[in-house]
Amino acid sequence: MTYYQKGANFERSLVRAFWDSGFTAIRAAGSGSAPFPIPDIIALKGGRVIIIECKTTAKESFRLDKDDLEKLRIFKGRADCEAYVAVKFNREKPMFFPLDLITGMRISKGDTSISFETLLGVQKTLDLSEV
Repeated sequence: MTYYQKGANFERSLVRAFWDSGFTAIRAAGSGSAPFPIPDIIALKGGRVIIIECKTTAKESFRLDKDDLEKLRIFKGRADCEAYVAVKFNREKPMFFPLDLITGMRISKGDTSISFETLLGVQKTLDLSEV
């Protein structure tokens, strides 16, 4: 499978997960080649707008592209929305990094991130009766 196919499959799986969670979501065609900033995924629900730049890697860390981050920041500023970089490391669940918290150009498996459920606001709460 090519890098493009892996990335496109990851994007499609996230769009499907957003739809399954009650959001309207699209994968923006040509997001990487458009002359203006377009994120990979746009998801909407009840006035909430989430944009995501997706990355996949077989390595333990990933170097972010400065231009991709800047385009995401520009879109976020114009749309007044939430922005994340989603990274799919091999054999791991996707990790979501809030754009506002990204300070460097490298993301690794050990960095602080949130899950898809946390992003949606539907994370499980601890049931103390099970402890």
